[in-house]
Amino acid sequence: MAEPTDFVAQYAKTLGFDIRSRTIIVEGTTDVELFRLAAGLERDATGINLLGSEMAIIAAGEGEKGGTRGVNRELVTLRNLARSCLLPDGRQCYRFIGLFDNDSAGIIAVKAARNWDTSILEYKDVFRLWPVMPIAGNLDPSSLQRTFERENTNYKGLVWELEDLLPTAFFDVFLSEFPQAVSRRMLVGGKVHRDLTRDGKAHFHRFIKRNAIRDDLTEVVEVLKALRHYCGLRPPIKE
Repeated sequence: MAEPTDFVAQYAKTLGFDIRSRTIIVEGTTDVELFRLAAGLERDATGINLLGSEMAIIAAGEGEKGGTRGVNRELVTLRNLARSCLLPDGRQCYRFIGLFDNDSAGIIAVKAARNWDTSILEYKDVFRLWPVMPIAGNLDPSSLQRTFERENTNYKGLVWELEDLLPTAFFDVFLSEFPQAVSRRMLVGGKVHRDLTRDGKAHFHRFIKRNAIRDDLTEVVEVLKALRHYCGLRPPIKE
């Protein structure tokens, strides 16, 4: 008997997506690069591979093909295809999660995902990035939502993006070279969000690649650990 067709793998291949059994879809390629850099530095320092063969981070696309709309487009498509790809015990081979910035576009995107597919739930299938991404024992979406809200009480109204996870001292060194890179700052509960200009964001990611060490990306590593937890994966062991 012929093996069943893996429509998920076929679709992913056409778009150049490097997927795994658990795949996180993010808004852009710079997010992917930062997550991979953090995972690589953590692996070099500890021998622990936070991505490994189980989890992947992919971008919905570049430019207009990415962003919040791109995340929702690919999330819905891949989830629908995954329904036809089953393990012998009936469980789906693949699971996909969408991760958005915690800004107005991200808030709208979470609601749009739910409108697009009512089976999509926040704190299960889609997440917004918060200063605290809790690793709670209970993965029930309602319980996890309460944990998120409790742990982030001090940060209500704060816009939060992946770049905000870099330490203030690291940002200060960058801004000494590129003082015009930040157009606006927001301070809530002791956490700072910085709006980077388009050129500023590009410069900042190049600066990260050249200069970041493991300790600079500690908070990005913690997000990766949380994402593994939300995917139902066990903590990784040393290779």
